[in-house]
Amino acid sequence: MSAQMFITYSCDFPSMTHPSASTGSWKFPLTSTDINPSARFQEGIAVQDSKALASCVLLPERNEQPVKRKMEFADPATPRKQRILESFSTDGPMKMMHHNTDITSPAAKHLYREASGIFLKRKADAQIDPFTIKRVKVDEPPPNARTFIWSLPMETLSAIVSLLRVEDLHTLTQVSSRLREIAGPIFFANRNFSTSPEDTCYLHVDSPNFDILTTWRRMDTFRPPRMVLSWIDVDVRPAQLSAFLDFLQSVPRKSIRFITLFWSFDILSSLIFPQIINFLENIRASSCEELMCMGLCRDKGSSSIGGLTKIEAHPASNGLKCFDASSRVFFSPQLLPFTMQTIHSSSLEKLGLRRMGLSPAQWDKLLRYLSMPMLIELRVDADCAPGTLIHFLACHPDVKSLCITPGPAVSWRTPRRATAPMILSMSVLDGPLPHILSILRQHHKPPSLESLEILLQSNDALPDYMTAILRCLEHCDSIGYLALHLPAQSHHRSKMMCHPDTYCVVLVRHLEISYCSPEASAQLGADSAGDPLALSAPWIGAFPKTKRVSMRGESTRTVTDLVHSIRSFVAKDVQVSVQLQDIPW
Repeated sequence: MSAQMFITYSCDFPSMTHPSASTGSWKFPLTSTDINPSARFQEGIAVQDSKALASCVLLPERNEQPVKRKMEFADPATPRKQRILESFSTDGPMKMMHHNTDITSPAAKHLYREASGIFLKRKADAQIDPFTIKRVKVDEPPPNARTFIWSLPMETLSAIVSLLRVEDLHTLTQVSSRLREIAGPIFFANRNFSTSPEDTCYLHVDSPNFDILTTWRRMDTFRPPRMVLSWIDVDVRPAQLSAFLDFLQSVPRKSIRFITLFWSFDILSSLIFPQIINFLENIRASSCEELMCMGLCRDKGSSSIGGLTKIEAHPASNGLKCFDASSRVFFSPQLLPFTMQTIHSSSLEKLGLRRMGLSPAQWDKLLRYLSMPMLIELRVDADCAPGTLIHFLACHPDVKSLCITPGPAVSWRTPRRATAPMILSMSVLDGPLPHILSILRQHHKPPSLESLEILLQSNDALPDYMTAILRCLEHCDSIGYLALHLPAQSHHRSKMMCHPDTYCVVLVRHLEISYCSPEASAQLGADSAGDPLALSAPWIGAFPKTKRVSMRGESTRTVTDLVHSIRSFVAKDVQVSVQLQDIPW
């Protein structure tokens, strides 16, 4: 008689089975050796029950790929098989009760492998995607937990931050990078500090806003500006100057190329004058290429150039290429070392020294002491004598641009040509007529100037302005742009007249006549007989080769009247333009 055993399976599928499935148990009769008809009948029942077991398990979703694993169940040790099946269970152990440890029936082996494959697949799916078993919303905070501020919408956070004071906004920008990005734009708007890309390329920041620069530097939208223009107030504090210097040191080198500083107070009498000197020295040592300093007040200090040889300087110790100073404080005893060290320690290509308050003798001593082989552009005051400029240009033949700032009317004696004419490469000249005439006479051959601007003065009308102008132009070969600036005063007809037979042989492509003097224009009244622009219209007839004529400034005449006057002296193909300013009556 053959030995029989019964294996009972009891399985629970709370989350993986079809809703219609329920907990159940099945008994499968197995035989050990003999196969008789009754055993075959029981084997058939076991196959049908195995199909029912498979229908109770939820099939994988369409997008899921089945996981295939092969297990070998040839080991007859039943406890080992039981441990394997229990390890494959996900929501509860598979309970296996047996009455005989010998499982050799092919039907039993088939059922065993099929049931094991189902659990194996469910175990693999649970390891690959655990959320297919139990859906969990990770974004939801746990019950009775405090909700963090970042769960609020960005619009709500911005609305909350906008209710803060300016001081609190500044503090909030120091908390974290995320709060800085939210509070930064609101903080900048309250301090009238523009951070748009169009405005930051040419950054305008005053000393009260120097503390903003550090916060702006740490913003994600920060882009280094190319030019910085700063106004220094009289109540500037050392902490503000330090904040500006920290900003310069934090940006990439050579990103800020131009720095312009303005002030309207006497820095020599300031309580923080040592900090201001340190401020200027650090800017000079930065990677900027052009530094412009302009004092817009009447300085009380006296200019001095004593002790030039005692000032130590290290050649080419910074990257400065342009230094333009417009205040007499730079030649005061307190700032003279800074000025001379800046000139000597830089490979300057452009040098501007204007409104220095130096006498002609001091200018002569200064320019004879300077040696700048890289210089190509020079700006000085009209107090510098023409002979001093000629000697300086002879030592610096590469200077292409010379600008002379006019001052009080000074009668300079125009020197005659030197014994050895200079070979200059001058292309731009701007200044009073005596200086221009003296320099043009020293050229080895008439130069072809790109631009020539003549600043006329009252003592130049000998016998009239046009005669003096033509005497200067005869030393030129051609002029691309000729600008004639009339002196700021009322003019007599005899000084402004131009004879019909007056003719300029030099080619002038663009002629411009300008006049600007509110005080003198207000005294002219409505009588056009004394209007400088109207009286200078006949000058245009002396330049028949010009292709463009323009007038700008102040006049009692209308634009239409001036255009009609110009048209009467030029050809039809000449371009005419008139730009007038309102006269304050």
